[in-house]
Order: sequence, then structure tokens, then C-alpha cells
Amino acid sequence: MALKVMDRKKTSEFSFLKEFSMSFLLSSHPNIIETYGIAFKTGDYFAFSQELSVAGDLFSLIPPNDGLPEDTVKRCAVQISSALDFIDRKGLVHLDIKPENILVFDKDCHCVKLTDFGLSRVKGTVTKVRSGSVSYMAPEMSQLTNHQETLLVDSTLDVWSFGIVLYCLLTGDFPWQSAVSTDEDYNCFVEWQNNFESLEPPAPWRTLLPGVVKMFHGLLAIDCKTRDKSTGVLMFLGEYWKKQIPKSTEGTLGHADATKVNLSEESARIAANVSDSSVSTTSLLSAMSCHLTSDSFEYEREEPPNDLKDNVLNPLIHIDDEISVHVGAEVEIG
Repeated sequence: MALKVMDRKKTSEFSFLKEFSMSFLLSSHPNIIETYGIAFKTGDYFAFSQELSVAGDLFSLIPPNDGLPEDTVKRCAVQISSALDFIDRKGLVHLDIKPENILVFDKDCHCVKLTDFGLSRVKGTVTKVRSGSVSYMAPEMSQLTNHQETLLVDSTLDVWSFGIVLYCLLTGDFPWQSAVSTDEDYNCFVEWQNNFESLEPPAPWRTLLPGVVKMFHGLLAIDCKTRDKSTGVLMFLGEYWKKQIPKSTEGTLGHADATKVNLSEESARIAANVSDSSVSTTSLLSAMSCHLTSDSFEYEREEPPNDLKDNVLNPLIHIDDEISVHVGAEVEIG
């Protein structure tokens, strides 16, 4: 296992318990790092235990200026989308989606997991301060500079960050430094978004194919009210995302696999109904996994019986001055 350690001089006990509780609640999902019911404090630190990821984070795998192979990016897209949809359904917003907060369990990203809920907030709460990493911030968050201004925390903030992450995975670069009016690259993007059908894409976006460009148009909608859900990416899995390369260069680090992902009729049917609340993204991930991988990798983890973590009503967490924490919960039976 790994320990998440926080300096008591910089972290309040409330903040520590909030992150621990959110992490524990969400960790039943297969694409969110598992948090164990073990937490403690010493004279200098708070700490709680989590699943260990021996392969590091997603950021360490991205070749600069090239990006990851297309099939690898699609695997990441499906898994991260599933995690974000689950977080949204639990009424939370992550607020710090970036490759450094996505842990990988193999170099080809057959299994990736979202981590670090230190900035997470309850959906619908109001904030006056910016949260997250500047390059991944949505424009409504980036432009929150006056403390008299407020912003309603919503899942669309995570969707924007998710879109930036996918762009970085595909290209190995950022589309802009920050989503503010003083950034020239961002301004060009805004103009293109507002005239999407008539204007040619800005230079950084011309390496991507029309199908995936349309996907980014939805994920990175300037108006958060028209922004797609994270599950919107599932509608584009059958498209090419990166321009094909000559066969003579196949296998070169950072270039995409030119093999097109062909969805079966069943997977396409599920994708077409992804907005239906009766269809879970986890089911979609399972149905599509065979089309997104070239081998038979399957990740398995022992889960609590009867989906115990999902039935937690009011976690009772008691922390004392000893080096221990006692975790209990009231659950629905039957």
C-alpha cells in the first residue's frame, strides 16, 4: 500500500478528514484509486493508506510533442470518463483533473485510476477562489480573480480539464498556457469555437482529424451550459483521432497505431444510449474493452460484499490523539 501524508502545519484536521472520506467513498469504482479504512496522525503529519500504483502517473508516459498512441489514448479516455461520470453521480466535483493525478498500472494504460481528492467539492457549492492547475482550468475558473466574484462548482469544470488532458495525451503539448483573454492561442480557439463550421482550425488543432475535433468542440465548449458530459467521448471511439503515418514509421515512439477501432453492434448500441440513466458507464467500459485492447488484459480487484461502499449513508469517523483512526458506517441491509 501507499500512504497519503499531509503536513499538520499546512493541513487542518477537517481538510484531512474531508479528503479521506471522499477518497474512501469513491474508491469502489475500478478507475479510482482504492482507499483503505486506515488513517492516523503523528505529531507532525496526518496520513491515510491507499492502493499502490507501481507504474507511476500518466504524465510520466507522455512523449513531448508527439503524444501517446491513439489506442492508448482511447483506453485512457474510456476509463477516465467512467470515473468522472461516477464522481458526478455521487454529487462531487474533482477540480484537479490532470495527468499527474491519474495513476497507471501498466505502460500501455490498460488500467488507469484517478487520485487526489484534496481540492474536491460538493457539486452546487459556491467558490470565490480558483482551484486546480492553471493549464487545465476551465475559462470560468481561470477568470475568477476578483474575490467578490463567485462560481458555482459543477461537473462541467472537470469535463473541460478532461478535454485538455486528452489533447495533451494525443499531442504531447498544451493547446494554450491558460484559458484567459490575454492568451493569444486561447483567443484563436475561442474565435474558432464561435465560428466552428466556417473557420479553419487553429494551427495546434490541425494535426487532429475531423471526428475528434468535433469531440473537443463539445468537451471544450466555452459556454459551460453547452459543454458535453465526460461520457461524450464514447460517441467518438469509432473515429480516427490522429492522422495516419506511413507504414515505414510504424512502431516509432509517440506515433499512433493506425488501426481503426471497430465497434461491435452491441457496443455501438450502448454508446448511442449513453445518456440514458439506465446505462452505466462501467457497463459500457466492460462492453467496449475488447475493442480497445489488442490483448486479453483484465484487471480484477476484490470488492466488499453487496457493494458496501456505495451503500454508506453516514460515515462515522472518530480521530483521537493516539496514532489510530476508527472507521464505522451505517449501511442499508437487504
